[in-house]
Amino acid sequence: MVLQSAWQSSETYTFVDTLSPAQLAWEWLRRNEAYRQDFAILRAAAGAEEETLAALMRARWGLRFPDRPHT
Repeated sequence: MVLQSAWQSSETYTFVDTLSPAQLAWEWLRRNEAYRQDFAILRAAAGAEEETLAALMRARWGLRFPDRPHT
């Protein structure tokens, strides 16, 4: 059985070569399914309170600020 690659063209990811460590960490984190789920759950728990959401994400993920895990 031949496995077919699900990867896109490597040219799509050339921008990664210029990222700072923090930017690279964010690129990984925003694609992390556990982070995406936590963000949705904690955002619902925090309601419209950005400070509450920031505190919850900081405690859970060690972040200085939460960000929406959009793609």
